[in-house]
Amino acid sequence: MLNKRLVSIGLVGVVIVLAAAAWFYWFNFSKPSSFPANGQLIERMNKVFPTAAVKSIKDIVHVDKRHVFVPFVSEEGRYGVSYWAWKKHNWKLVHIDNTGEPLLWKINSNDPSTYYLLWNSHPDDKVSYIKFYFIRDRGFQGFDGIETYDPRIQLEKKVTLTDRSYGVLRLPVEWSAIVKSLQQAGNQNISDGLINSLLPNNNDLFFGYIPFDKSDKVAGIKNSVNGSSYTNGDIDYIRILNKSEIEEPLIQ
Repeated sequence: MLNKRLVSIGLVGVVIVLAAAAWFYWFNFSKPSSFPANGQLIERMNKVFPTAAVKSIKDIVHVDKRHVFVPFVSEEGRYGVSYWAWKKHNWKLVHIDNTGEPLLWKINSNDPSTYYLLWNSHPDDKVSYIKFYFIRDRGFQGFDGIETYDPRIQLEKKVTLTDRSYGVLRLPVEWSAIVKSLQQAGNQNISDGLINSLLPNNNDLFFGYIPFDKSDKVAGIKNSVNGSSYTNGDIDYIRILNKSEIEEPLIQ
């Protein structure tokens, strides 16, 4: 009789554990529902961050099944951005900015293959294309009789804005491989912000960009920067660079 009672209690315990696991999976990893309609998005963005004053949605870009990029135009004519993620059985606003300067969205900070560069350039800035860079400045270190030289890394990716003001660029494979190798080497603070520090006590590794107009001159982007934002996610601002910071190959 005692054994039957223990078995019954054990079965009840198993059922409870399985039910809890099923609920946890449903709550956190369930298939996303349909993404909200434009009117709902505008209402929610203006409620969470009234400063955005969203007037219209330019597009809905599914970065993946659980993450969406929504560029918009405000009542004042600003070109802004918002990032959405499916979390805890709901679409959550994780970032909104009333300007559209390029930002880095680290969907999973421990996996650089999930890093994306996103932007929504104001048309008055007349940006024809953007050159994104991943740079490590050359450096020399000496400690305890051991000398180390770090050669310069400069990787470039050109993105054209001819047909639309906004875009999403997944971090190129070569770039993410370098970030991953640094993570595997034990640089724990790499996930804390690529702008600030990718290496311990070293600010020489960073992302940056230069905007150009159709005449291949550096474009002024006063309408696409210096805004205000609300963030509840892993978002990094990236540096706007001067041409003097870019090294060109020597022509023989």
